[in-house]
Amino acid sequence: MKDIPKHILLFVLLIYPIVSYLIFELTSMEPNYVLGFLFVIYLVYILFLAFAFNRKLIIPNYLIVFGLFTLYAIFGNMFVSDDLREEGIVKYLYSNPFLQTFFGLLVIENIQVDKKWIKFAQIALGLTLIIASVVSIKQIVDPLFLTKETDFVQGLSYDRLTEYYSSNPTEKTGDVDRFFDGYRLSIFSYINEVSVGFDLIAIFSILLAIRLRNRFYSLVLILSSAAVGFLSSARWIMLNFFVVASQKFFLKNNVVLAILKFTLFGIILFAVLIAGINFAGINLNTFVQERLLADSAGTRLLAFEVFFKVFPDNPIYGTLGVDTEKMIRLLNGRSSQIHVGYLKLFYYYGLIGGIIYLSFLALLFKRMWKIGTSSNYWGGFFAFLAFAIANLTLVKFDLFHYGLLLAILFSNFFYRLNDNTLTNSTLRRSKTEIKQNGLLLRG
Repeated sequence: MKDIPKHILLFVLLIYPIVSYLIFELTSMEPNYVLGFLFVIYLVYILFLAFAFNRKLIIPNYLIVFGLFTLYAIFGNMFVSDDLREEGIVKYLYSNPFLQTFFGLLVIENIQVDKKWIKFAQIALGLTLIIASVVSIKQIVDPLFLTKETDFVQGLSYDRLTEYYSSNPTEKTGDVDRFFDGYRLSIFSYINEVSVGFDLIAIFSILLAIRLRNRFYSLVLILSSAAVGFLSSARWIMLNFFVVASQKFFLKNNVVLAILKFTLFGIILFAVLIAGINFAGINLNTFVQERLLADSAGTRLLAFEVFFKVFPDNPIYGTLGVDTEKMIRLLNGRSSQIHVGYLKLFYYYGLIGGIIYLSFLALLFKRMWKIGTSSNYWGGFFAFLAFAIANLTLVKFDLFHYGLLLAILFSNFFYRLNDNTLTNSTLRRSKTEIKQNGLLLRG
């Protein structure tokens, strides 16, 4: 009976793209706010169990440091922003992305799952990738299919929308611009605009790290992830697809052979994708010229130029999360912000906040590396490596993404499984044998 809340929360995570669609369509509420509220409620439940039954609460070092960063960001922002006063304390608890991340990570670190749930989760996440690829292909011919349309003029077809915004360019928002630039968010549209990158790649990493015995199924998952990633038109997602895929090759002993295999894999995958793009009726030349070769280097160089002019104004504490008039004036409409995540981090939160946040990332990677080396499960490490790489071009400091939360859940399961296998006298085997077996989930 006491596990029912846990299973409800985990089930919501596994089918979160569906849940987010239903939440928005039925209630018009922001899905991530609802998910944040669920985590707050479940955290209260965990704290009750900890005090009532003297259970130990797991708080890893990386989470303690992120908690310090969250406190710094929130209390600092209170002096320069009216968000807390306008939203109220209750809404602020479940809607602030840093608090969402802290609560989400704390809850996930204190949830243990068994092999039966992991097997079910593998099936659910595999179906997620397959369905997402089908929806991405459908969005080629029907861009509005399963697309959250809150920023668009309602009731117009794609052709009419194109005509309307061509005549009224001042009404375009950033999301509208990205939509007409060819960004496709697949089934992740109702979560947020970057979920297709962070959640897709995290799920891909989770499943790829498990040595599935069915090679055809493995190939389907790889091609499904590649289809969603490349049809998203976002280069950071395409890059991270290859970063995550590399774990299958570069975690071998023979590095030279790994490089050759990875090169061959890339060539074959490109050939398959090009054939699929042509088959789907996409103009390959247009896709390459307008998306892959689009000039964004100027935006990144502009970020460095503006950063070095505005950072000296508040080097220690930063702006505490607000854009100054000087920065906006220097950008002069050439970009919406300082478009390099780590530069924006130090601009917003100064040396104090920036160092705390980077310390959090370092401790998180240390934990994921420890899990990888001891259990041979690298899904979590590569999922968060993709997050860190994405922030070279994006500005996304919170980790409240259901794929990343599941990556920690899977990593902890394999780590505990490895520890139990090594310490249980009836199941004892050498660590070498475990690594060779890759911790296959057998019946």
